[in-house]
Amino acid sequence: MITTVRVQEKGQVTIPQRIRRQLNLKRGDLVTFVTTEQGVLIKTLEMAIEELFEALRKSLETRGIHLESVLERVQTTRADALTREFGLTISETEMLYQALQLKAQLAVETIRSSTKSFGLDQITDEEIEAEIRAARKR
Repeated sequence: MITTVRVQEKGQVTIPQRIRRQLNLKRGDLVTFVTTEQGVLIKTLEMAIEELFEALRKSLETRGIHLESVLERVQTTRADALTREFGLTISETEMLYQALQLKAQLAVETIRSSTKSFGLDQITDEEIEAEIRAARKR
């Protein structure tokens, strides 16, 4: 399917309704833009996270490393030590941190959405970060 849309003055485009339905996108949802050799893909944030973790899982499994072990250690180990401990390639390290960054972004958006639903939409980014840190400790 090919659909053409016009880029607006501020670089905005409207995602056609058919594609929004296909991706189950609603107002306020986050999407990712993934650059490939063929062009740019638009994916839901959840889809991008899943695909990054799955690609990383496959790459690690070829060397007998379990993604779960890496994710467990990433919470308590510095990046350079983690890379040495598991022998991560540059590509694997990039995938790991991209996936973790997107997952953190999803967590922040989830907190924002829930605060709005409780009428607490004045919460600051600092308060969100404090809540994330507290959740990690638990």
